[in-house]
Amino acid sequence: MKSLNIKIGLIASIMVLFTACETIDYEDTNVNPNGPTAAVTSQLLTNAMSFMAEYIMVDETTILYMQHITQGQYPGASRYNTLNESYDDWYVGPLTDFNRIIDLNSDPETADDALSYGSNANQIAVAKILRAYYLHYMTDKWGALPLSEAFQGIDNPQPAFDTQESVYNYMFAEIEEAVGMVEMAEPGPTGDYLFGGDMDTWVTFGTHVKMIMALRISDVAPGLAQTKFEETVATGRLITDNSDNIEYTYGTDDESDSPWDDNFKTREDYILSRTMVEYLRENQDPRLFEYAEEARDSVSPVTNFPGGIDAGYVGAPNGQVNGNVPSYSFIRSEIIYTPDFPTPIFTAAQVDFSLAEAAGKGWNVGGGSAAQWYEAGVQASMEYWGVDATGITDYIAAHPYTGIDDIAYEKWVALYLNGPEAWAEWRRLDAPYLEPSAFASDPRIPVRMAYDPSIADNNAANYNAMIGFQGPDNNHTKLWWDVN
Repeated sequence: MKSLNIKIGLIASIMVLFTACETIDYEDTNVNPNGPTAAVTSQLLTNAMSFMAEYIMVDETTILYMQHITQGQYPGASRYNTLNESYDDWYVGPLTDFNRIIDLNSDPETADDALSYGSNANQIAVAKILRAYYLHYMTDKWGALPLSEAFQGIDNPQPAFDTQESVYNYMFAEIEEAVGMVEMAEPGPTGDYLFGGDMDTWVTFGTHVKMIMALRISDVAPGLAQTKFEETVATGRLITDNSDNIEYTYGTDDESDSPWDDNFKTREDYILSRTMVEYLRENQDPRLFEYAEEARDSVSPVTNFPGGIDAGYVGAPNGQVNGNVPSYSFIRSEIIYTPDFPTPIFTAAQVDFSLAEAAGKGWNVGGGSAAQWYEAGVQASMEYWGVDATGITDYIAAHPYTGIDDIAYEKWVALYLNGPEAWAEWRRLDAPYLEPSAFASDPRIPVRMAYDPSIADNNAANYNAMIGFQGPDNNHTKLWWDVN
């Protein structure tokens, strides 16, 4: 009987406690008093911007494709071993961040709170400009992308692919809408560590994305390309002087320093490609001495500069196991050992060569011939890298403009270490000649990146439909704009 009473008492106690739990008001016991009560758009923007440094500013795979550099004892991408990549991080990371910034600044219920981080219109404009910039990088890498049906979560976990042409049309509209809504007199977004909320610079940034996109499609949609390109010229915002270059500036701590500094902290995996060194040597291009360091343990058996001053500059065969890396030239020491050495995003040289090509097509570039813009591009590139006036004059005199191949070559040289742009322009212009690595199992330089295999597994119907209009999902199916 005593045992039974104990059991009845325990049951009654539990019932009382359970009932009490239903009526007790815990109020804010589990609420973090220091946590934000609304989404912080400045943090979303900062996080989204970090992808620029991590993925675009120093994209080693595409730099290796373009033979500006090659690898030491562990060749991989220089042998074209990187067959596919996933774009998932872009969708769940920065693109989602941009969408959230736009939503929070557009929704009347959250727009007032978002004003704490800059004007609603300016936050939306920057998010749209950067979203277009990221999409441009992505589509020029993979081609077709899920876009019009993307970001619907469980409502549509298997979105269709939009053609690259559709993605380009979307990006043009996105940039134009964003630039048109900028409020110059209102605060720019906080969290903008790139330009400090300077909306004038953001408009210039967006204008240059549009210019590059326009020229990129000039062989497949010449009418649209001309219209969009001439619109950027008419803004008067195109960079034609190095003092106006747009650069990505890093910090000095481990969290924000240059990826090149990180690459060379404990290893020496990247050395100058023989292709780059020998092209510069053959043309007696003084940028050789600005792009690279002299090899520590060897000299070149061939020299071409007066007095053999180029003997110390040695390039390595692309894709070979180059185990003794001190036998080859390294990237300029300031680039790889200075944590906050900036990376160019848009430069006068790149713009000048674009204007040279456009002038050669008969487009309105506001004055100047193809030859004049070509020479301006060479001069801007050399000045940026510290070549003296005499060296510039002598080089231009020895390498006059004769046609599009000259522009293609000089653009490839000027885009040194800008892998995504150099790769895209090389694919579009089919110049200069780059001999594929003799050590690759498939001796063809890739012209696109294949999708991650999970796409075919998890979104088979739309994946197969994409193959139907784009072509086989491999590294050698040309993109929509790559028609030459």
